[in-house]
Amino acid sequence: KVLDFLRNQNRYSQLERSNPEDAKRLTADLDAHLSERMELMRRRAADAGPTAVKELIDGLKTELLVLYGSETGTAEAVARRFAKYAKQRGCSIRACTEMNDVCDLPSQSPVAVVAFVATCGDGEIPGGALLFRDALNNFKAGDLSKHTFAVFALGDRSYAKFCEAGKFFDKKLEACGAKRVGEMGIGDACDEDGWETGYT
Repeated sequence: KVLDFLRNQNRYSQLERSNPEDAKRLTADLDAHLSERMELMRRRAADAGPTAVKELIDGLKTELLVLYGSETGTAEAVARRFAKYAKQRGCSIRACTEMNDVCDLPSQSPVAVVAFVATCGDGEIPGGALLFRDALNNFKAGDLSKHTFAVFALGDRSYAKFCEAGKFFDKKLEACGAKRVGEMGIGDACDEDGWETGYT
């Protein structure tokens, strides 16, 4: 299949005609790389995936409030996908909404907050989370003690302030008394599979 794909590429066809040994080596290297990647993804799905999902859900043990701070729509898409899959696995979803919509979080009944936060520009917080940031800055220690939380930060490691917005919310939620159910997840756009690498 790899060879069939490559033979449809003009540059590979030229290489195969001009230097068949190099073309053969390239095909073998690519085939080995793809096999390694497939095996890695298979192991993650078989081992880490179900365990990680079970640990997260066991730690949450309540309905979920899925939040997103998104500028270009990526964090929102990831949040909605998470909410969909969580619901399919029997979790109760209170809402899947922008972070700015829950500035009244201290007055809400106990809930497990799962936040997906993108970083935009030079470590800036996305527009859909600015009001929530301001609200968090005014909350006191203990205001969120009835809630639990987990944060998944999306960013690009090539920027100096990598995942800065996610780090901010991760620290502030804990500082306001919310109980952490897992370490902050990190999705790096520079990884081979983009943010998916951290998500799985």
